[in-house]
Amino acid sequence: MSVIFHPEKYIIEVRTGSSPVENWLETQNEIIDLLQSEDAQQINKGCCLELLRNMLPDLETAKKMVK
Repeated sequence: MSVIFHPEKYIIEVRTGSSPVENWLETQNEIIDLLQSEDAQQINKGCCLELLRNMLPDLETAKKMVK
């Protein structure tokens, strides 16, 4: 996965190894299912939200990424 920063936008590239469209739709549906889940165990198993949080840089680091 890579993130490319431009002055007015950013682009996230994810290698899928298969059909990008099918993979993107499946990933979006899995994230929606996880966010809609009221089952705490399912959320803990997915770890998706914590992974996303850990991928976030702090503000100063993020600003350096566009330079």
